Amino acid sequence: MNMKKAYSLIGAAGAVLFVSACNNLDVTNPNQPDVARALSSPSDVQSLAQSTVRSWYMTSVSAGPDDNGDLTPYHFGSVTSDVTTGNFGNFGMRFNNLEPRIPYGNNSAGGDRSVTEVPWNYNYGTIGATNDVLRALKNGLSLGSADITEQYKEEAQFSQAASYTYLAMQFDQAFVVEEDNDPASPPGLVPYAAVRDSALRMWNTLIAASATHNYTYALTDLPLKDGALTSGRINRIANTMAAMLLAYSPRIPAQSASVDWAKVAAYADKGIGTGSAGAPFDIVVVTDRNTWWSYVAAYGDQQDWIRMDHRVINRMNPAVPAKYDGTIPPQGTSADARYTTDFGYRSPPIGDPARGIYMQSVFYHKRYEFTAESQPGGYTGPVPYMLAAESDLIHAEALIRSGGNPVTAAQLINNTRVGRGNLPPATGAEGTAALLSMISYERDVELVNTSGTTLYWRRAITDQPMQAGTVCQLPMPAKELETLALPIYTFGGVGGNPCS
Repeated sequence: MNMKKAYSLIGAAGAVLFVSACNNLDVTNPNQPDVARALSSPSDVQSLAQSTVRSWYMTSVSAGPDDNGDLTPYHFGSVTSDVTTGNFGNFGMRFNNLEPRIPYGNNSAGGDRSVTEVPWNYNYGTIGATNDVLRALKNGLSLGSADITEQYKEEAQFSQAASYTYLAMQFDQAFVVEEDNDPASPPGLVPYAAVRDSALRMWNTLIAASATHNYTYALTDLPLKDGALTSGRINRIANTMAAMLLAYSPRIPAQSASVDWAKVAAYADKGIGTGSAGAPFDIVVVTDRNTWWSYVAAYGDQQDWIRMDHRVINRMNPAVPAKYDGTIPPQGTSADARYTTDFGYRSPPIGDPARGIYMQSVFYHKRYEFTAESQPGGYTGPVPYMLAAESDLIHAEALIRSGGNPVTAAQLINNTRVGRGNLPPATGAEGTAALLSMISYERDVELVNTSGTTLYWRRAITDQPMQAGTVCQLPMPAKELETLALPIYTFGGVGGNPCS
């Protein structure tokens, strides 16, 4: 029996929804005897717990743990947020990059259906596997000792919380299905705020548990550049992701006022960035093309496929128009050192101008070009999933919005603003609006093609707001709505369905 495939199938969203859609049908699952036997095997359950980390990671950076994955919704979110740009038909880029913005085409037969189907199905696939592990352990299965059992329980808890974090940031509603759910009581749909709260509860449980342990995991569980995953690293990553979950949940700027920014600051202070938990570190995964890779970086730095939106380049060099108009501007210069270290210039622009000249660009991202599709070492090498800078910028925003120390916030901003950009340091005396603008600038420049969270931090800012009608969150996939006999709906488009 192929255990990976079996768990992927039985753990997917379709299996979750099967109970509610078909609870009166007598259907036999031919895999059930093997699944029951596997869930009573300590070695199989441990292996399954280990595999959930890869399943979560690959869903986050490649929208799927196998070659059937896709780049959606990450490059879709990046182009519609005007951070990168492209007008090819892949990955939801073309139609969701049109101006004026049109609604996302939520159609089970549509060309952009993978934008919702892929993250929905693969996140629930990971959740299904984590629930199987946690249910087996809850029912008393020992993996050899109390410590080993707890160690792999925490690994599964991490993957569970991380998967629900992405569902909460991406979709307007979802199902929350946990290991102790009663199969006889089908779960109901809940709004994203409830999914967020469930994910936060899961992070809190993991943070408390990992703070008391000193486990070291196999390097193959998550091949980090700086060594194996440990309880201490899990604890700090969990704190950063809890902070990110709260900070990136608002769909529109007005909702930012309801975030508990003091709590965000407390989480971020103990995260992977600068704070009280120790030296900052980036989450860098050593990719090998076969088991681990990042489509976010490999395609995002592929200069004949995706380019940088001129809006970002204009922030670095105002001589470049904020929107490409068909006239090729000179590369020019910038006070920001990253203008040439992280970004390249290549004329002519790519793509069919008939699809929208404004989608074109003569600038591209090259910071991770070593892993780009066309490079001899494509899909390989140490590729960042999340930078300490992302945690620092969340921390800085939380301090500013919660009335914390603006000097500390400025120092957090300066870690990249000065440390990599060689720009004049922020002092903290600039005022709230100016400091928040510096944060959005650093995100635009520093976080390109890393964690795939572009849309989630872009949608709630005020200094460089997204275009009117930009999709602010994803609807449930049309295929799932049809299964549940629910109306098809969507978001986006000028005058379309609002997120508020």
